[in-house]
Amino acid sequence: MTVEVLKIVLILGISWAAVIWGVNLCHQRGTWFLAGWNTMRKEKRETYNEKEMCRLYGRCVVFCGVGVFLLLYGSFYDRDAVLLAGLGIIALMVVLSIVVPIIHPEKYRKRS
Repeated sequence: MTVEVLKIVLILGISWAAVIWGVNLCHQRGTWFLAGWNTMRKEKRETYNEKEMCRLYGRCVVFCGVGVFLLLYGSFYDRDAVLLAGLGIIALMVVLSIVVPIIHPEKYRKRS
């Protein structure tokens, strides 16, 4: 296997894995792989609107998959603008996944 083929396999494999996992999260599958969610106490987890949280995180993971594709492509093929676009997308999705539930707690928390 040549280096070029290995690069392509890495770029597509990692980014497609993230996109597929993100789509599964949108459909409330794969939450066992979310850091913090599976270790959260059951009482605290029940205060969240799991459906909306999964949708939000699923969308963020899908866009992170796109960002990883751009990041790896730009890195392997010396395209700095593409690499920076990938980094920007990933950073934006991380920030949004933290800030959006804080801004709209009524959507992501269950009503008591």
